[in-house]
Amino acid sequence: MTVSRTRRLVAAIAAAGLALITVPAVAPAASAADACGLGQTCTGALTGPLGDTSFQITMPPKFNGTVLLYSHGYRIAQPVPAAIGMALGMDKAPYYSSTTTPGVGATYVGNNIPQVAPSAESAAGLLAQGYALAGAGYARQGWATAEGVEAGELLLRHINGGAVKGVKEVLAWGDSLGGLITQTLVQRNPGKIAGTLPRCGVMEGPEQAFSTAMTVLYTWKTLIAPTLKVANYSPGAAGYAEAVTDLGTVFTILGKVAAGQMTTSPVGYPIAQANLLAGLMGGLPTKSPTYDGVTTNPAVATLGLGGAIAGGYSPLSAGANSAAAMLQNVGAAAALGIMGRYELEQRVRTIGQLGADQSANFNDNVPVIYSKLLTPEQRGEFGDTFAAAGPGVLNAMLGALDATTGSTTARYPANPAAVAIVRALPAAKPVYGKPTVFLTTTYDPVVADGNTYEFYEDTAATPAAKAAAKKGMLAMVQYYTVPPADGYTSFEPGAKAPSAALSAAALGNTGVGHCTFTADQDVRTVAVLKRLVKAKSAKAIAAAKRIGYQIAGVNRDRFYAPAPLPRPLATAAQ
Repeated sequence: MTVSRTRRLVAAIAAAGLALITVPAVAPAASAADACGLGQTCTGALTGPLGDTSFQITMPPKFNGTVLLYSHGYRIAQPVPAAIGMALGMDKAPYYSSTTTPGVGATYVGNNIPQVAPSAESAAGLLAQGYALAGAGYARQGWATAEGVEAGELLLRHINGGAVKGVKEVLAWGDSLGGLITQTLVQRNPGKIAGTLPRCGVMEGPEQAFSTAMTVLYTWKTLIAPTLKVANYSPGAAGYAEAVTDLGTVFTILGKVAAGQMTTSPVGYPIAQANLLAGLMGGLPTKSPTYDGVTTNPAVATLGLGGAIAGGYSPLSAGANSAAAMLQNVGAAAALGIMGRYELEQRVRTIGQLGADQSANFNDNVPVIYSKLLTPEQRGEFGDTFAAAGPGVLNAMLGALDATTGSTTARYPANPAAVAIVRALPAAKPVYGKPTVFLTTTYDPVVADGNTYEFYEDTAATPAAKAAAKKGMLAMVQYYTVPPADGYTSFEPGAKAPSAALSAAALGNTGVGHCTFTADQDVRTVAVLKRLVKAKSAKAIAAAKRIGYQIAGVNRDRFYAPAPLPRPLATAAQ
């Protein structure tokens, strides 16, 4: 029965066009008269089975023959309350539109504006080198792997049909969800794309991404905010209201903690330490754009610890710095973990035709032993930080989490039908084929760097990759960007708390945050990919890879290995 049910679900996905298995992307062929001229920006729309997708092609003054096809990252598909949207930077992003939502008021929502590069600065640098830039906006936002792949295929056909004259090769690249879309697009169209550059990609797929969010949010529900729904949101408008309420609860508490208005949760646990525990178990980084996990307030040295505490200066220790960073990082993770989960669960409900009484949850946390997700290294590094809230606090929090192990009412059992649907969505496989450059932020609160590392390692372990490596012809490399080694948290003279602006300036937009790269890193990693595509010898491949390690802000340790991705269900078998 399980096999039969799974086959029916996969068939349903294919019938809806969501698996892109049997339904080809169709678009009118371009002609020579449609060609985008040098120095011009051309826009339009292409139609496929999943809907209309907007596109943009920007041509350089002098074309070098290479088109860069960009797949944009995740855009939240449901309206986000304006206050939260502004905290997430949506008001400054052209890819989010302001709107008014009944019952919520002013909101921001992801739109379908096409994107041809990660930033205007990187676009300018690439155009100056002669690259043509192309990108699509997708027919639908959210976990839009199906729509993203279809958009890429439509745009490929349009480009190759005459929309760009003199094309010698197409290279594909993308950020975050766009990294996964990029790799999937290349695997589906190997004869049309010469190389690929997935950046900070959610390569391990939705189950892994949302299991991280569930760890964080279930810890919050147990220790901080018992009213959180967390998963299995109701269908339609009722579920949207539940998700918005959850998001509002998290951001309200984070705001009160930051303002010093709230330190202890309604169930009696210290919020800063409980949130730190949630982030550590979920694999979130202990650095944020303001807090580097290292620097303490200079006032501690002059006032002494007692005086600094009395004066309200922070952070007082490296652990306190990391705890403050985690408060910022959980906000970013919660946006995807709540609104993203609601959107994907609604897809699951539509594809599986699930009734309101059926669960759309695809992450099972019933057998998880949460205490096993906290590593001995983390216990040692942050022992003093947890102990600062009182003796035995850490063990009490872990005990409260583990007390519900095995409970199908206190926890969230997954619906096997929902799991099957999510696993059938378009996704890249660890298959070695085209030259590939991976670029990843080391301290990313949304997509952990282990996504790249584990996907890369699985790909490198395939027979084709091993054979290429043995000859020195493995045209695949992974780079990780890092922040300044000496820290970057900065203070105005005499200030009690760090300056976000000064800290961001000292950080330099590299190594910390979601998909934050400099324009130089963008442009030069594209150059590495192009060199790998052209390389015909082991010597040429080695030379191309060396270029990447010379880029400012890139980790030069070629043997760097991120922390393993947390696998909550694996704790049950330990």
